[in-house]
Amino acid sequence: MRMLFYAGGCWCAAALSLAAADSTRMTRVIQGEATATAVVAVPLDNHVFAHTQPQWADLRVTEVGGRDIPRVIEPERDYRFEESHTERRAVLKNIQQLPDGGLAVVCELEGTNALTLTRLTVRTPLRDYEQSVTVSTQSADGTWTPLRAAEPLFDYSRYADVKKESVTLPNLTNRLFKLEIARADDTVFSTYASMTEERDAAETRQRTFKRYSVEQRPFRIDAVLFRDTRQVAVAGKLRTERVAVPSFTVEEQSDRKQTVVTIETAQWPLTGLVLLPEQQNFDRSITVACEAPGGWRLLTSGRLTRVRLPNTAPVEQCEITLPETRTAQLRVVIANHDNPPLTFAPNSVLALRQAYRALFIAEPGVRYALTYGAPEAVTAPVYEQSVLNYLRGGRKAEVWSLAAAPDGGIHVGFAVRVRRFFVRHGLLLVSLAVMVALGLLILRAVRRLPPPPDNDSH
Repeated sequence: MRMLFYAGGCWCAAALSLAAADSTRMTRVIQGEATATAVVAVPLDNHVFAHTQPQWADLRVTEVGGRDIPRVIEPERDYRFEESHTERRAVLKNIQQLPDGGLAVVCELEGTNALTLTRLTVRTPLRDYEQSVTVSTQSADGTWTPLRAAEPLFDYSRYADVKKESVTLPNLTNRLFKLEIARADDTVFSTYASMTEERDAAETRQRTFKRYSVEQRPFRIDAVLFRDTRQVAVAGKLRTERVAVPSFTVEEQSDRKQTVVTIETAQWPLTGLVLLPEQQNFDRSITVACEAPGGWRLLTSGRLTRVRLPNTAPVEQCEITLPETRTAQLRVVIANHDNPPLTFAPNSVLALRQAYRALFIAEPGVRYALTYGAPEAVTAPVYEQSVLNYLRGGRKAEVWSLAAAPDGGIHVGFAVRVRRFFVRHGLLLVSLAVMVALGLLILRAVRRLPPPPDNDSH
């Protein structure tokens, strides 16, 4: 008896250890190579959907032959990119008056973040002026190169609310600039008339005088501002694909007055179904359920409607919205009551499938692969939160593709099948083993009992 239990325990341990070793997963090379550090998006396909665990727990992005790297799995969206502007104040490093009466100002933007400069603004407290500015950048050898010819700056607020204090920049990434102002001193010339009146006993005389004034003002600069322009992604609607389901079967249950459509969905992330019966006029209630332990779990209910009658507006409601679901099968029950059953032609059942992608940060000179298909349940990976937040920030990503998927499914070895069997039926097997052991012990005890005494009298 002891030998039996010992042999059984050894066999179970060996099977479990072989199962742990036999954990082959699918590895597919990601086709692409980065020339600089970049965010990369890899769309997931049907093979990935069919062989990954819930919540993408076994899906990894790895360096080829190396370690896992942080990744984010997110539904694809339609993004639009809007410009975001930030004013950055430059530090005035040097101011020098030029021999021709101009003013040279050297300014610098502090910090290390990447910039995309699209506008320069010169702030001054002066009003009613005309100036011009030439913007130059410094080359590697230290020489200053003008971006373009001098551009005007002016303020005509004396006559109207018209002024120009900015010039456009061609998406510059420089941090050091030189501004050449045409005139260090601003001259304001004005004229006005005054009238005096003289009276005596006989007549009144009026005299008009023209007066002139010239004001010499230094062109004071309060601040030099640069506009940093960024492209910001604004998330739009989720991107879904309308595709024909892999297969479906239709069963008429006359006794229950209903039609049951069983749909193979291959673990696709579905957000809806489209049912297109061959009939033209119907209005039926339906329920949609998915596979669950012990039966079917209700997902949603609704109506399937199509009206094509004379002198009426056509009505069609053949799309059913679902909470996003990944399952092998869906079951649609159509209540016919006393109406003729609905029929479905090939390719008349469509799925609304949510598109997904894997995001990660690619480094130059490194090749990457997508790994999935763990034969047993695994825990979801935990990565650096700052990296994940960066990837979820709606940034522009390079789109790379996966190598072609192999034909068929992922092979699961004998040892893994044994372990799965023990996971599913282990408690029952242990219960049966305990009952058998107890039975054998009771039988053994009974056999050791002395025989009953002979009650026959002689």
